[in-house]
Amino acid sequence: MRLWSISARNLRIRLVATVLTTTSITVATALYAAILTMGDQTRQRYEGSIGGYQAVLGPKDASQLELVLNTIFNVGEAPALFPLQACMDLRSGRGISRRGRVHYAIPQARGDSVSSHAFPVVATLDEMFSLYRWRKEPLPFAEGESFRFSWDDLMEFAEQLTAYENGKRAGDENPPPRPLMRDEWKQCVIGSRVARTLGLELGDVVVPVHGKMGEFGFHEHPEAACKVVGMLAPTNSPLDTTIYLPLSVHYLIDGHEAGVFVLEIPPGKSPEDAKEMPVSPGRLGLTAIVADPKDHFGARILRMEFGTRSDAQVAWPQDVVPRFLRQIGNAADVLIVIAWLVLLVASVSITAAIYNTMNERRREIAIMRSLGARRFQILTIIVGEAAMVSFVGAVLGLLMCHGAAWALRETVEDMTGVWLEPATFQAWELYLVGGVTALGALAGLMPAVKGSMTQVATNLAPDY
Repeated sequence: MRLWSISARNLRIRLVATVLTTTSITVATALYAAILTMGDQTRQRYEGSIGGYQAVLGPKDASQLELVLNTIFNVGEAPALFPLQACMDLRSGRGISRRGRVHYAIPQARGDSVSSHAFPVVATLDEMFSLYRWRKEPLPFAEGESFRFSWDDLMEFAEQLTAYENGKRAGDENPPPRPLMRDEWKQCVIGSRVARTLGLELGDVVVPVHGKMGEFGFHEHPEAACKVVGMLAPTNSPLDTTIYLPLSVHYLIDGHEAGVFVLEIPPGKSPEDAKEMPVSPGRLGLTAIVADPKDHFGARILRMEFGTRSDAQVAWPQDVVPRFLRQIGNAADVLIVIAWLVLLVASVSITAAIYNTMNERRREIAIMRSLGARRFQILTIIVGEAAMVSFVGAVLGLLMCHGAAWALRETVEDMTGVWLEPATFQAWELYLVGGVTALGALAGLMPAVKGSMTQVATNLAPDY
């Protein structure tokens, strides 16, 4: 009989102890694999989501991390507003060096959301679906198409809104009319997760809301209800949770009047004085600008050039996000240490479970020795038992981890924004199985040494 089959027979004889020990190894391995899986897929999500964001412009007083997290990952509230003039200069190249020129600069404004899930509403241009590049390609549509609102439309709208605002500030009896909410503007494009979660289809209507449901100040904006004209294909990125609509709709929403223009307070003037001074189209308020510099080092160059401006700053996501992930990695390392401690405790249980059977197995081992089994073979059989338990527990632990990822992926996405891929297997999983098996074999070494030292003459006779 082969040694491994003898080890398997011994495990079957002590089935209860084998199942309990295997279960502890399974749970420990599943915990360790889950931590690594979440860490890997979180890193892939964050690093993979910054591909189209070579540079992000935002308000001067916000931190770069805050700006990047809000603009790219929909985390937190928009830090503040800054004037549209920054985007106008960036697009025209005015005051920008040759190496700081951009392929596109797409303005954004946010502040509202949709449904109790608080899916963020981002007001922007249709360039988000034509010029913006996601993994070097335009954003893919699962169904429908983009809304229509271009940069020229924004400039025309800004002129009309500025004329109305200046007339109102000047106290004219008949100021120019405020732009009306056109029906052709009341369209939106939604991400795949928004469509899946809310059960939306083309032609359905979404209503932006302000504030969080159940909290003070929460209210809907029925005047800004937009028809769904396009649904993006899944990207496993924050784009899946976003609702895009034209900038004009954002500026015309009731209650946004106070934040439409960014006040410029001249020296010697108070904020109240500034409210009566005329404004220009360049003072329209934005929360971010998504830009793609032509030069490879363009983001760094823009960051230095905008460092001298008082209205905006440039964040470089390729620098900000890795630093952020390193900070998260420190917390994940603590969880990995805990998982290793659980594995060590499980290996101790293997040692205890096998060691406690040595007294019961002395006669059995003595008979095997009398039939010609050598000490090394006895040691191999007992170590094999520990290795088998660990191997089976490690494999079951990985299967449990992937099964949990499949069952809980929507829940995890709702809580963390990370979409788990249960069918994705990594090379480290093979190393984990090998490592847990080796750890179990090492745990079985001490009882194996004791068993191999069993004296034949002393233990061969039955113990009455």
